[in-house]
Amino acid sequence: MKKKSYSWNFLAFLSLSLLFIGIFISGAEAAEKVVTSGTLTYTDLHPNLNALTWDNADWNWKHGYDTGFVVEHLLMGDLQKGPRGSKQYSFENVGYIPPDVITGELLESWEVKKKPLMQLIFHLRKGVMWQEKPFMKARELVADDVVYNLSRLKNSPKAIPLYLDFLGKMETPNKYTVVINMAEWNMDWPYLIGWGYYDGIPAPEQEKAPGGPRQWQNLTGTGPYMLTDYKEGHSQNYTRNPNYWGYETINGQKYHLPLNDKIVMMIIKDEMTRMTLLRTGKLDLMMNLNWKYVAELKKSCPRLKWARHIGPQHFSVAMRMDRKPFNDIRVRRAMNLAINKQEMIDSFFKGNAELHAYPFYPSFRGVYTPLEKMPPSVRELYTYNPEKAKKLLAEAGYPNGFTFKADMAGDADQSQLDQCAIVAAYLDKVGVKMELQMTDYPSYLAKMVKKTHSEAYFLINAPGTPIATFRKNFVTGETWNPHIMSNPYVDKTWEEVVKDPNLTEKQASEKMRNLIIYILDQAPAISLPVPYYYTAWWPWVKNYQGEVRVGAQRSAPIMARIWIDEELKKNMGY
Repeated sequence: MKKKSYSWNFLAFLSLSLLFIGIFISGAEAAEKVVTSGTLTYTDLHPNLNALTWDNADWNWKHGYDTGFVVEHLLMGDLQKGPRGSKQYSFENVGYIPPDVITGELLESWEVKKKPLMQLIFHLRKGVMWQEKPFMKARELVADDVVYNLSRLKNSPKAIPLYLDFLGKMETPNKYTVVINMAEWNMDWPYLIGWGYYDGIPAPEQEKAPGGPRQWQNLTGTGPYMLTDYKEGHSQNYTRNPNYWGYETINGQKYHLPLNDKIVMMIIKDEMTRMTLLRTGKLDLMMNLNWKYVAELKKSCPRLKWARHIGPQHFSVAMRMDRKPFNDIRVRRAMNLAINKQEMIDSFFKGNAELHAYPFYPSFRGVYTPLEKMPPSVRELYTYNPEKAKKLLAEAGYPNGFTFKADMAGDADQSQLDQCAIVAAYLDKVGVKMELQMTDYPSYLAKMVKKTHSEAYFLINAPGTPIATFRKNFVTGETWNPHIMSNPYVDKTWEEVVKDPNLTEKQASEKMRNLIIYILDQAPAISLPVPYYYTAWWPWVKNYQGEVRVGAQRSAPIMARIWIDEELKKNMGY
C-alpha cells in the first residue's frame, strides 16, 4: 500500500512540477526581450502596384498606402483593442474602423458639439515634430498646419463631390486647438477627415519645395519613419524617425516607437516571385497571400504563422445604368442569373470565398444583412438560372443576346483576371459576348474618374464606412460610381442618414440596412464572390497578430510596433 501511495504522490508531484515549468515557459515567452532594431521586409496588400501619387490633393485612394509610414492622420484604430489586446476588433478591413475602437493619432482628444452650433473641436498633441528636410527645418506641428491641409484638400480641383461640403469656417484659438464650424452635420466626419483615404497631414512646406509635393524626396510628415528611397517596380524604403513622438507599452515596459530601424516594402508584380521570397525567408511577412498557395506553404514551411481575412476588395462588374443595354433592369438581372457564383466558389476558389459580401462586409456591425434574410428578389440574384436569364433578355428585346465592352486593369491580380475569363464564359452560354478592354491601372482608373469607361467596368473597390460606401458607389455624380446610378430615393435616403444631427445610430443603421437591400434589388452590378486572403509571417516577426489596417489603407502603426528577433531568424537557418 505504501508503495502505491508513494507512486501516486510522485505522479502528483511530477504533474505539478510540469505545470509550474509550463507556466514559467509561457511567462518567459510572453515577456521575451524586445529588441528595438532590425529591418522588416514585407509585402503589403497591393504588392503589384507602384506608388500612384505622393500628394493627397490628387485625391487618390492609394495615397495613405504609400505615405502612411511618414504622414500621420488625426485619428486611427486603437490597436490595443485588436488581436494583441482586448480582441474587440480584428483590424482586417481596409477601410472601416468601428466608432468604438477609434483613438487619437495626432489628436490628444476631440469634442463634438451639435448645439447651439455644430462644431468639431480638435486638441492636438504637443511636441509632435515635422521631419527635417533640405527645404525645411524640424518644427512643431501646430493647428494652422491642420487647417492648411484640410483647406487644400477641400479646394483641390480633384476633390470628390460632396466629400468635404460639411466643412465650414475653421479657426485656431491657440496653436494646439482647431475649431471646425460645420456647414452641415455629417455623421461620417471621423472617416472623412480623421482616418480616411485622403486626410493625411503632410507638412505645408512640401507645396513650395523644389519639385513640389508629387516628388517622393519631398514627402514630409510626423510619422515613425522617413521615406529614404523609392525604386519603381522594386521597393519603398523607410528609415526610423529618431524624433518620433510615439511610445508603446509591452509587458509593462515603455518603448519608443518604432520598434525596428527600417521598413522595406517590396513591390513585386509576379506572384511566384513573392512566394519564393517568403518561402526562403527573404520576406518576413506577406500581408496578402492568395488562398491557392496556402496548403502547399503550410507543408513546406510549417513554422509560418497565419491569419485569414475576408478579401480586402470587392470585385464586381459594374453595369452602366445610363446606357443600353444595361439601362434595363431585366438585362442587369439576367447578367446575374447567368453567372454560377456558387460554382465559382466551389471550383475556382475551392471554398475560399463568401457568396454575399458586396457592398458591405459581414463585419459591418448593425448594417449587414445575411443573404438568407434578404427578400426573395435579392436572393435570386445569387442563384444560377441561365434559362430565366435568356427569357429576361428576350423580354428586354435581346432574344439573340448582344455584345458589350468591359474595362479591366491588365496589371491586376491574376485571380481577378482569371475571374474575368470565367464571367465571359458564363455569359457566352446565354448569348452575351463580352469584349475585355485591358489597360494599365492608372488608365483604367482614369476612365472611371472621367466617366469615359465602357458599358461595363470590372470594379476593384475597397469599402469605406457603410455611409461612405453608399456615397461613393451609388450617389449621383460620385467618382467611384461606375454604375452611373442616379436614383432620387438613394440620394435622398443617403442625405437623411448623413446630415440629420438628430438621427440616432440605431435609426441610421436601420435606414442603411433598408437602403442596401433596395440598391441590391436594382442589380447595378454582377456581384462576384469575395475570396478570403491570408497573411503569413515567420516566428521571428514579433508583436504581430495578423492585423492589416488601422484606417483606410494604413498599416504603418502596425508595422511600427513589430520587432525582428534576428537571433531566432539565424537559428532557424535564415
